[in-house]
Order: sequence, then C-alpha cells, then structure tokens
Amino acid sequence: MKSGMQSGSRFGFKGTEDLGNGLTVGFILENQFNSDDGSLTDDDHFFRRESSLFLQGGFGKVAMGRIGSINGGVSSWAKYGVMSAFGTSWDYSAQAGSWAIGGGIWDNMIAYETPDFAGFKVFAQYGMGNSVTDYDSVENESSSDRYYAIGATYNNGPFAGYFAVDSINYKTAKFSKGEWPNNGDDIDDSLTVTLGGSYDFDVVKIYLGAQYFDEVRLSSLGGPICRANDVRDLGISGFDLSINDIAKLKGYGISLSGDAPLAGGRVMFGLGYVDADAADSLDKALSQNIAGFRDFEIQRYVVSAGYSYPFSKRTDVYGVASYMRDNEDTSRESGTLEQDPSAYSFYVGLRHRF
Repeated sequence: MKSGMQSGSRFGFKGTEDLGNGLTVGFILENQFNSDDGSLTDDDHFFRRESSLFLQGGFGKVAMGRIGSINGGVSSWAKYGVMSAFGTSWDYSAQAGSWAIGGGIWDNMIAYETPDFAGFKVFAQYGMGNSVTDYDSVENESSSDRYYAIGATYNNGPFAGYFAVDSINYKTAKFSKGEWPNNGDDIDDSLTVTLGGSYDFDVVKIYLGAQYFDEVRLSSLGGPICRANDVRDLGISGFDLSINDIAKLKGYGISLSGDAPLAGGRVMFGLGYVDADAADSLDKALSQNIAGFRDFEIQRYVVSAGYSYPFSKRTDVYGVASYMRDNEDTSRESGTLEQDPSAYSFYVGLRHRF
C-alpha cells in the first residue's frame, strides 16, 4: 500500500484579502503526508509543499517563501506536468519526473509571474537556499545552493505550451576538513532547458516534451537507479562521500504520451527515453584523489498505460501499468560494470479531493 500515486496526499490553507486599487494579498500553506500511516513526507518541514505570501495586481504576482520550481511538479507554481498525460505522479511511469529533471522545492525563494498577455505568461524565480538539514549553509552565500529559473507558458484554446531554463548555483564552500568541494573550488553549475506542451484534438490529447540537461546531480533523475542510498548500489567503491556530491549528468530526455475519453473515463498511454552520461565535473572530482570511479552512462526506456474513471466531480478510481528499464555502464579502475535494473509496476487507487 502506497500513498499519493495519482497525486500526493496533502492538505493546506489558502487565503486572500482585497486591499483595493486592484491589489490582493494572499498566502498558501500546504502540507504533504502519507495517508497509509499518517506520517509527514518531510519531517523537517511541516508545510513541505509550499509556505508563501504573495501580492497580486495589475503588475502581475510576486511571492516569497518556500516555493516549488516552475520546472517541477510540486506547489502552486509547478508547470512541467503539462508535458505528460501522466503528469508528475506514478513512480516508474512515463510521467515527467522519470525522463526530465525537475527543479525541486526551495526555501527563501522570490518568484514573479507577469500578467496574461494574449495567452502568454512569463515566470522568474530565485531561490536563496539555506536548508535546516544542512547546518553549514548560510542563506544566499556560497555555503548554500542557490536556484534560478525563467520560463513561459502559452495557453490558447486546445494548445498549451511550456518553456523553461533553470540552473542551480552549487555551493562551493564546505567547512569540514577532507571534504570536496573545499572553499574556493570551482564547481560547474547545473543547466536544464525544457520545452513541451499538449494539443487537444477532442478524440485524443497529445503531449510532447523534451529536455536538455547538464551538470545535474544523479539524484535528480528518478527511477530505479536513484532509489539507491549509497554508492554500493552502483557497484562503486573507494568513496569517502556520497556519489551524489560529485556525480552529475549531462544528456537529454524526450517523451510522447496521450489520453482519450473512453467509457466515461480517460485512458492514458505514453513512452519516454533518457540518454545521459557523466558530466565534465567528474574530472574535477577525480583530481581530488577520489579513486575507483571513472565514468558512467545511462539509457532509460519507460512505457506506461492507464485508465482513470470519475465516480463524481471529486472522486476517481485509477489503474496504471508501467515498465521501466535502465541500461548502465559504470567504468572503474577495476573494469566496466554493466547493470540493467528494471521495474514492473501496477497501481490501482482511489483519489478524493475536497
């Protein structure tokens, strides 16, 4: 039994007040929990998904607080689910998070949204970082990761489009001796360029998405390979620190999916592909005398089909079947390790919204 497959289980509070002169102030506080056992998804953040204040008017909307990236699937600002019929849910399925890199959720973020211009909206975000789980970090300093994003959406009748560019300015300061990076090390920042959208032909709605990424952390790519907690699952040895501190990816992901009305419900189908290998920053890690690991490559294939049937406007039942396979080549000093982890999954669930 698993909580929140079609969408994460959550509750929250929202409020607005009209200030007059076209101005509105509001807040969003949203928690995510596991409905099967009642536990919090994140013990360090009660309002994990979003905790923000915003001011809205003729100039657009400005928000501040803990906010999800536009290039992600969580919080009121999330946009990239428009690229897949499966949205950003259902582990191991052809959803956006299995073939594209999301931007995550960021503390101390400032976000801006323009007014609607003939269907276009432009978004900008800056996350200053500083996590309660990283005690050495300082907000908006080199000891904390910082995040930048700019993107746009276009909605006109049956067409919905999405484009975004985002980057993580990785921290370059650690204060424990023997760790990498050290103060002053030059760390390459991440970059993702994401483009996609959908078109509704009435009989079927088609979704297409593509992404280029470089210097993104290995843990940003969902699925079997990144469920690992340490390097042993990759067959790599000889590290004093987690592989996610140094191993970064570059490559691309693409997906084609669709949904169509059927028997009062909605049938979904889709496939995705990822091709990635070690980014250039690995050479810098090796220069720090981190032995045993030279290179790796990943190709991912995922195919999914599902069906959702509404019992009412607020309640639906669903089933999704998926197959995902990763082809991994890991080059080490002792030779090359080839692995092909795969996942078969079948979900049946019930969702209620209120």
